[in-house]
Amino acid sequence: MKTSRQRKAKRRKERFKKHFHSEERVEFFRGLPCELTGKLCSIHNAHMKSRGAGGTYGDIVPLHFLAHKDFDEMPNEKFEAKYRRTKDSVKETALFYHNLWKQHRSK
Repeated sequence: MKTSRQRKAKRRKERFKKHFHSEERVEFFRGLPCELTGKLCSIHNAHMKSRGAGGTYGDIVPLHFLAHKDFDEMPNEKFEAKYRRTKDSVKETALFYHNLWKQHRSK
């Protein structure tokens, strides 16, 4: 019989796999430059569709920590003024990054 700790660990592992796919994928994204700033430090795997709304590892774009925070918290007009990009244009790049990951995996 499994302990509650083992059951929790299993659920946590399943959630991680659903949301990020694998540790290798997370590290791959951390090695990419930020979609908005081009910086390489503190890259986050930013979900473009919230996990609560059904977002998965296919909806991820690499964003710098502060850009990720701005994406989540800023109103659209302020975000566009700061980054000269719409939030929707950033969301649309998720498919590009998903395909980039698939190419990386097939090597």
